[in-house]
Amino acid sequence: MRSFKGLIVPLIIMILLVIGVIVYFVVSSYNPNETTSTDPVTLLADPMEDLVSVGVNKKEPGAVSTSVLIKTEDGIGYDFEYDGEDKDSKAAYSSSKMSSFASALISYYADYVSDAVSLSEYGLEDPEYTVVLTLKNGDVHKVNIGNLTPDSTKVYVKLDGDSKVYTVPAIKREYAAYKASDFLDSQILDLDYSMMSSVRFIRTSDGLDLKADVSFDNNDMAPSFHITSPVDIRSSSLFGTFIDYLAKLRITSYIDIAADDLRSYGLTEPAFKVIFLNKDGSEKKICLSKNMAGYYYGYIEGTKDYFKISDYDLKLLDAPVLSYMEAYVMYFTASEVSSVKGVYGDESFEFSLAVKDDEAISDEHSIVELNGRNAKIVNNEGRSYCAMFFESLACMEIGGLEQDVQPVLSDPVCSITFITSNYQTYLLEFVKRSDGSYHVFINGEYSGFYVYDKVLFNNGGQDTYSYGVWEAYKLLNTAISENTSGVYNIPVDQ
Repeated sequence: MRSFKGLIVPLIIMILLVIGVIVYFVVSSYNPNETTSTDPVTLLADPMEDLVSVGVNKKEPGAVSTSVLIKTEDGIGYDFEYDGEDKDSKAAYSSSKMSSFASALISYYADYVSDAVSLSEYGLEDPEYTVVLTLKNGDVHKVNIGNLTPDSTKVYVKLDGDSKVYTVPAIKREYAAYKASDFLDSQILDLDYSMMSSVRFIRTSDGLDLKADVSFDNNDMAPSFHITSPVDIRSSSLFGTFIDYLAKLRITSYIDIAADDLRSYGLTEPAFKVIFLNKDGSEKKICLSKNMAGYYYGYIEGTKDYFKISDYDLKLLDAPVLSYMEAYVMYFTASEVSSVKGVYGDESFEFSLAVKDDEAISDEHSIVELNGRNAKIVNNEGRSYCAMFFESLACMEIGGLEQDVQPVLSDPVCSITFITSNYQTYLLEFVKRSDGSYHVFINGEYSGFYVYDKVLFNNGGQDTYSYGVWEAYKLLNTAISENTSGVYNIPVDQ
């Protein structure tokens, strides 16, 4: 008993020492500028349609509050009106800028930091900015915006009246600092496509140097873009949208940048260049930095006016290369083609078409033949096998772009020749690249593209929308041979 009592004092001392060590490490590791690593939480996410206005109150002496009114337009969009204390009734304010401002400040997907420290450590005891969201139901949500994190990529925030501290992207603070002049309509370019011959897009991150010719087809109001380098292919609609934004460039705001600071803004060696070349030889060149904390900084060559553009507005600079291009190796409509010939080993076909511009391949007056036989066969659901076959030919999906190789045109696995209605010929040859893929040569030249095996040889079974070219040919050939009164159904076990 006596020996047990003698152990009590040392045991108590040991427990106190352990507690002291734990307290020491907790206190010494505390740093108000460090955030805990937790999954993001939805701090606030008010739908735009529920809001009446988005405003910001500012602590700085003499600063005026900003406010953007939101009006729903017949349930199909929004109309924005600037209503800050510094509003100029004669000024034209940009709807797109007000939309970006509202979109940026109505939702907060945040990382939790703490709720057990002094708010002054985060600039939130007397916050510099308070975002005020007024809802149609009369509710008002307020978000306090404090200091930037040490790396300036995020900013500390909290809900007004709450003690929990979070971090969100730093761009929230930049929008909170907006004043009336930042909402002024600032379209700095409105280029005339009819005067333009080509456009060039240079991206340093992956060495992309893309060139496209500009033209107008069939008196269309909108221009067409045909990419000529690094490959020869029609552009995608995404590329047209991208170029149109730049041709009618709107900036977030002008900024003053001293010559000594150009490097820190990424403008001594711009990450992106877009060059519009006119038919008279003149050009307009836009130079842009990489994305820096939610903004691209830039200038138009030949001017000294520097500007920034929010990445809310400019989204396609870093899009995958293939997304700028048409998705298919050689796309045509049925009316654009007079015949297609194919060779694969001992097999071959000739697919002849006579389809008018305003008609489908399966329409009554269209003439479609495979190896001289009528190819207009359908299944019980009306699905046309000749349409299925033509789709497999016209929609050979590009698998990837590979320019750092020089494949040799030798022993092609198969070849497909398109002869257009205006007598142009395009010979496509497919050379083994690796297991499951093929380099594509067009008229004897490597196209820069490869396709996957499924494009040529996939058997879709009952799914007539997933056949490769040669399996689609065999199915159409079978349908022609075995149809009954123009109808053929794929056996269930196929």
